[in-house]
Amino acid sequence: MPLLGRGQKSFIKGGAETGGELQNSGYPAMLATSGLCTLVALAPLPFASVDPRIVAAWVLLLSAVLLLTIPQEISSRDLAFLCGFAAISLSWAVVVSEQLGETSLLPRRLIAPIWEQTSSVLGEPLNGSISAALNQPFFSAGSQIACLLSMLCGYLIGRNRNSARQLLVSFLGSTLAYAIYGLVAYSFWPDYLLWHRKYNYLGSITATFYNPNVAACYFGAATIGWVLFFLSTSKDHQGGPPLPWQERIKSRLHAFSPLRTLRLLACFVLLSTTMLTGSRAGSILALLCLAGALGTHFRRGLQKRRLLWVFPIPAALLVIGAISIFAPVVNQRFGIQGFFDSGRWQAYLSTLEMIKDHPWLGSGLGTFRWVFPQYRSGDIPSYGVWEQAHNSTLEEAAEMGIPFTAILATGWFACLTVLFLGMLGRNRDTILPTSAFWIGLLAILHSQVDFPLQIPGFALAVYPILGMGMAQSFSSRDNRLTHISDRP
Repeated sequence: MPLLGRGQKSFIKGGAETGGELQNSGYPAMLATSGLCTLVALAPLPFASVDPRIVAAWVLLLSAVLLLTIPQEISSRDLAFLCGFAAISLSWAVVVSEQLGETSLLPRRLIAPIWEQTSSVLGEPLNGSISAALNQPFFSAGSQIACLLSMLCGYLIGRNRNSARQLLVSFLGSTLAYAIYGLVAYSFWPDYLLWHRKYNYLGSITATFYNPNVAACYFGAATIGWVLFFLSTSKDHQGGPPLPWQERIKSRLHAFSPLRTLRLLACFVLLSTTMLTGSRAGSILALLCLAGALGTHFRRGLQKRRLLWVFPIPAALLVIGAISIFAPVVNQRFGIQGFFDSGRWQAYLSTLEMIKDHPWLGSGLGTFRWVFPQYRSGDIPSYGVWEQAHNSTLEEAAEMGIPFTAILATGWFACLTVLFLGMLGRNRDTILPTSAFWIGLLAILHSQVDFPLQIPGFALAVYPILGMGMAQSFSSRDNRLTHISDRP
């Protein structure tokens, strides 16, 4: 897999710039790519980067990466992405600043009622703020800033196809290392998380994550990437009528090499790790998205044989078979708890009540764990503390308000749309937008029943892949865009 050459130019003369072929030059581009690959590889390592000090270090690294990419030229398509990114970022900044300010520009009725209640109890006036916990949005902003920067850097660096492939390879290589560690730890010291004692989820693989549901989404995303990487390195039958399935399988077996065998083994390791996490939603959604990725890769052959519309049936049977064979803990949880927890559904209803009382600017970024007990339904089991809503969309609306959540949802829809069009439209490097689309779809779907995108160790590894996928979603042959450059 070729790396970025020193002599590659950072622009294409004549104005025929391409989104997928933007060329970087010199050491700044190499350093920026190396820095982002480091983030993608190491973000899950220090206990999923949940410590604010580690998040601060990642923000500093991403800021340096962004500074190294700023001198590069941008096309009009890049400008459209940057405008959309800026709209979401500015909306986020406005909401957080209003939540922090004691003198809000908006009506006082938006101030959290807890401040008025506290003032009456103390018998002295309090200014209060929109946030239910004073200054909490400031302490919770680091991970969201890091996520925004990581997607932006992923897009800017991913415009170069060599850098984009390096990002994907860094993601795949690091996930394989974490999966091997998770399997070894699960076999020999299941009661330890790295060097810390672990008291929960002793029967599930968590690797470097605290929660097996987040680990399932992470390794499920890696399984999709590894399977697509394995398929992209195989040589398909070109031209002529399609080969019979028997001949196709025989040719594939004869074409196997030790390297391809290792790649296939990596796919099996990642799939097994995903299943052994014991996550119901993570395992099923990962298998469904993997089936979708396989259908996308083989869609042309299936269309020639008129089997495209039949594909979902064997795919569903394979999902059921994989769950039955590789996921005994998941089967056990289905038998005991069913497909959905009643307590989780009641938590969603309680969160909706919370949103109803804070519809415009929310209760404050990072305040869910303190505000939710007031709305907690009596039908939720009394044990345990709900620190997350187990639905990132509802929690975002509760903490940041409905308007910002609608803006963010629009941005996610635009992101998936670009990736979907790139997945179906690209002829070269199809693996880049394809893997990004299915990984992004898995993360979004799983975040509707859990919180993987709220864990920095997962989000900072995935967001650069999504940004890279958007940058690589446009063919170099139908791109004729005007450059914005400071060159004479």
